Amino acid sequence: MNDPHHRISAASGITIFTHRKWSAGWTLLMLLLTLCAARAEGPDEEYLTVYGIIDQADALNADGKTTLAHAKYAEAQVALAQFQRANPTWNSRIVSFRLNYLAEKVGATSARAIAAENSSVKAGTALAPKAAVKLLSAGNEPRTVLHLHPAVGDQQTIRMSLEMAVTTAMAGNEMPGMKLPAMLLTLDVAVKDVSADGVITYQMVYNDATVADDTNTMPAIAAALKSSFAGMRGMTGTGRMSDHGIVKGVEMNLPATVAPQLSQTMDQMKEAFASATTPLPEEAVGPDATWEFKTKIKSQGMTIDQTCHYELVSIEGNRLTLRSTVTQNASNQKIQSPAMPGLKVDLNHMTGTGTGSSTFDLAHIMPAAATLAQKTDINMGMNVGQQKQVMDVKTDLKLSIQSQ
Repeated sequence: MNDPHHRISAASGITIFTHRKWSAGWTLLMLLLTLCAARAEGPDEEYLTVYGIIDQADALNADGKTTLAHAKYAEAQVALAQFQRANPTWNSRIVSFRLNYLAEKVGATSARAIAAENSSVKAGTALAPKAAVKLLSAGNEPRTVLHLHPAVGDQQTIRMSLEMAVTTAMAGNEMPGMKLPAMLLTLDVAVKDVSADGVITYQMVYNDATVADDTNTMPAIAAALKSSFAGMRGMTGTGRMSDHGIVKGVEMNLPATVAPQLSQTMDQMKEAFASATTPLPEEAVGPDATWEFKTKIKSQGMTIDQTCHYELVSIEGNRLTLRSTVTQNASNQKIQSPAMPGLKVDLNHMTGTGTGSSTFDLAHIMPAAATLAQKTDINMGMNVGQQKQVMDVKTDLKLSIQSQ
């Protein structure tokens, strides 16, 4: 069908990305830093690729996905052993430490270890409940239960425009700000299956990824972004979500030619998509209804507490208009340095606030239109020479989505 609302389905991942201004600022900052890094391959970059696999395994393990985590730990163990053989003099203490860490994790997540752990659980012991949507106000009459009901075969095309500015300060000294040119993505999304219990399976295809010309952007940065974004064309992914908008999982299939830096960043974006949601309450609601969704987001090694608040501005048949706000907080953690791959720094605090609006048609999984404005502040401590230095990174992000 050519209905513009039907052309929104495929952006499932994007909708999630839009509404959840979770650590969008952080992930996009990492995208910028990795894309603008030196593009020559070397031991540092190779180690970073292996470290990225370890980071994925840790995230899976923290989410209770032990079997998947075990496979990732084993993959990282083999990759790191190969790296050690090829680079015997590269930071031997770090490599040795990580090999020991992986050996411990592979053993702890093995089938035998899992079986032993399960056998020790007493009957009647319940797992911790998953995060749920909390209805704050049911709103005005008439009220109805909101749930997505797309048809199998529904196809949508989404155009996303992203703008971001970054400012950095080291030891209180602010560095020149960096404004990125608008990044433009086009995705096709198709609903492949809807199960009897309402689980929606969809496929995404990145048809185009470009960077707008901008005379205010440093030519070197613009060139690096354009070169890297070109590698996103043709990327595909699959995802599953409930009919209440709860994401069940997202997997990205990256071409073999994708640069390792972009591959790792896309993996982080995938994790963000998988952990973020655009939830709808199970209760019947009407205009002016409000609800919230609290959860933990894992991104770049950070565990972030996130609260999303929604207000149903209007509802006419299947068409909804929503306003949303999101707040994020994280502190006192060891995270991967955005400036020095493979090293850890102390996260002192991370805060994020965002506001957005969106229009949905419940017959599709993607919004007809959406906007987001978010500010993120990340404060880190790191050793420079013999001194501890504090680095503060602020991002200002604007995102808009339209269906064609």
